Amino acid sequence: MSTGENDDGRLRLLPVRPRPKPGESTDSYVRRLARANHLKPSYLRGYLVGPPDYGRGKRPRADRLAAVTGRQQDTLERALSDLMRQKRTEPDRPKRRFTKRADKPALFAAIRKDAQAERLPVSHLAKRHHVSHATVRQALKSPTPPPRKKRPPIVGPAKERVGPTIDAILDECAATHAGQLPTVREVWEKLLDDHDATVSYGTVHRYMSSHPLKNADTLISHTELTTGNYLAASQQTFHAAVFKQYRALLTAVRREPARQGLDDTFATTTAFVLGLDAGSNWNMLAGFQEWLVVRRGTGHDLTWPILVRHLAPGGWVHPLTQQADTAAATTLHRLLSEFFDAREQPDGLGKIFRDYQSWLTTQAWYQFETAEPDQIG
Repeated sequence: MSTGENDDGRLRLLPVRPRPKPGESTDSYVRRLARANHLKPSYLRGYLVGPPDYGRGKRPRADRLAAVTGRQQDTLERALSDLMRQKRTEPDRPKRRFTKRADKPALFAAIRKDAQAERLPVSHLAKRHHVSHATVRQALKSPTPPPRKKRPPIVGPAKERVGPTIDAILDECAATHAGQLPTVREVWEKLLDDHDATVSYGTVHRYMSSHPLKNADTLISHTELTTGNYLAASQQTFHAAVFKQYRALLTAVRREPARQGLDDTFATTTAFVLGLDAGSNWNMLAGFQEWLVVRRGTGHDLTWPILVRHLAPGGWVHPLTQQADTAAATTLHRLLSEFFDAREQPDGLGKIFRDYQSWLTTQAWYQFETAEPDQIG
C-alpha cells in the first residue's frame, strides 16, 4: 500500500479509514490509520505533514488528514484534541529580566551608589534597576555578587517516559552495529513505529544531545605521560558506555556465533575481534597485547593472537587440531573478558601500561638496549 496524489493534485483516499475516537490524540489516530493500511506510522505522519519537512517533528496538517480519510476537517478538529494548536486565553506574562554574570558587578555598584546618594528604600531601588528586592538586598550587603546557583537539569514527563526506551534502542544499535549509533530521526521513527510512543522530535533530540553515547566526548583520547613510559603517549580511554556495547556484542558472539555469521573457529573469531577493534579506531584493544605479555611473562615481540594461542590449554599447537582450535577460541573469549574487567577499573588502562613498563625494566635485553653508549662495553 502506498500513498500519493491523483493526477489533478488531490491527495488519495486511504483504503481503510477508521473513525477517530472523541478526545483521541492525533498521533494515536495516525497510528491506527497506518496500521489499518499496512503503513509505518512515521511514514504516514510525514506524509500528512507534507512538503518540505515531511514529518520531522512537525504537526500533521488538518487539511491533509481530512483529504486522506474523506472526513470533514472541522469534524476531525472537534474529535482530535490536539490536531489544531490551541490559542492562549490568558494574557502573556511579562518576561523576567536576567542579568548576565559579567554585568552584575556594575549593577551592584549602581544600586549601592543610588542607595548612598539618595537613601532610597529597597522597593524604589528594585523598581529603578528592574530587579527583585532580593537582588537589591544582596547588593547592599556586599559589592561582590554571589555565585549563581546551579540548577538541576529539568526532566520533563516525556523524557522520563521514553528515556529508558531510547536507551534500549541505542544499546541495541551499538551492540549490533559495532558502536555505530542511529540518528535522532531514526530513533524518533523507531519510537513511533515499534513502540507506539507519542513523543515530539524535539524531545528525542534534546535527550540524545546530552546522552553519553551521543556526546562528542564519547571517545576521549588523551595523553598521560609518565617518567620512562614511552607507551603512555598512545594511551586512550574508551568511554564506559561504548565499552559496554562491545562487551555485549562479544558475549553474543560467544554464545551464538552462527547468528553473527561465524563458525566458532579461532581464525574467524580473531578476524571478527580485529574488525571491531578497527571500527573503534583501535581503541577497543588498546593495551591488550601488553596485558597478555605481562600475564605470560614473555612474548613482547608477538602479536596478541599468537599470545592467546600460547596461553591456551596445552600451549602452542601448530597446525591447530580441532580440539586445540576450540580451546584457543574459548581462551580468547575468556582473556578478553578478563582484560575488559581490568580496563574498566579506575585508571585501568594506565595501570596496564605501567605494569608492562615495570615488566620491561626487569628484562636484561631491555636494560642493554636502553643503556647509554658509555655504559656499554
